[in-house]
Amino acid sequence: MLDIAPARISRAGSPQKITDPFFYSVALSRQADGKIFVELTATTVDEEGPSLLNQDIASDRVATIDEALALIRAHVHIA
Repeated sequence: MLDIAPARISRAGSPQKITDPFFYSVALSRQADGKIFVELTATTVDEEGPSLLNQDIASDRVATIDEALALIRAHVHIA
């Protein structure tokens, strides 16, 4: 997992609401035909309750690890 936006603590000492993804997950799987399946998901904090929400961002089959990295770069932006 790639930790992008860890929980932030406000100056008052209480956690702030996080609307940005809390973290991204990248799954890679080698397919029988030699291609690589890439799946990206983001986990966010539910603003209405104490739970985490998973959201699919992208998934694709690519031929090379360079194409997999390009897919990740296209969808994951680190600020």
